[in-house]
Amino acid sequence: MVNLKSWVLIEQMRKSSLTALLALSAGVAGQATAADSLPVAAAAPIAANEAAAQPLFAASFKDFDRQQQSLAQYKGKPMVVYFWATWCKSCKQEVPELIALHKKFGTKMHVIGIAIDNTDKVRQFAQDHQINYKLLLGSNDAIALSKQLGNSVGGLPFAVVVDAKGRIVKTLLGETPPGKFEELVRPLIG
Repeated sequence: MVNLKSWVLIEQMRKSSLTALLALSAGVAGQATAADSLPVAAAAPIAANEAAAQPLFAASFKDFDRQQQSLAQYKGKPMVVYFWATWCKSCKQEVPELIALHKKFGTKMHVIGIAIDNTDKVRQFAQDHQINYKLLLGSNDAIALSKQLGNSVGGLPFAVVVDAKGRIVKTLLGETPPGKFEELVRPLIG
């Protein structure tokens, strides 16, 4: 868990510049784990290229029916892949925005939540919050994938925005400001 001193530093850095925040995130990497919920979205600059997304499309995770679902089946439309957990406060706060994003653009894009959590808890959370987008279940494999995609600290939430050609155009670590997902997706859906 990120300690109080690190939290204060993160807040100070957030106010000064994104570059400074990214440097701090790299410094905190030894202390943070997938169990951490980071306070501010850090958008990693990524040149849109298909090679960076290869690990994403090579991965598969189980659904609630314990069936393996390949992420490659979603290639061809823009997508937001959201790594999260039911115990992650920031993740829970962002679920309504992801539900709204799927409701608004679901025929033109995919929203995929990869829960790093207990199946029963995720299923109950999905029912309680009427999640309308695809949910998959992961554990250490999902954490490893998120790290391959740019989540250097292994924190949650972590989102990957992919265009229709299968290229990563943005990664977001920590809380994402309201409206940011739609802002990133809208140009991709045309």
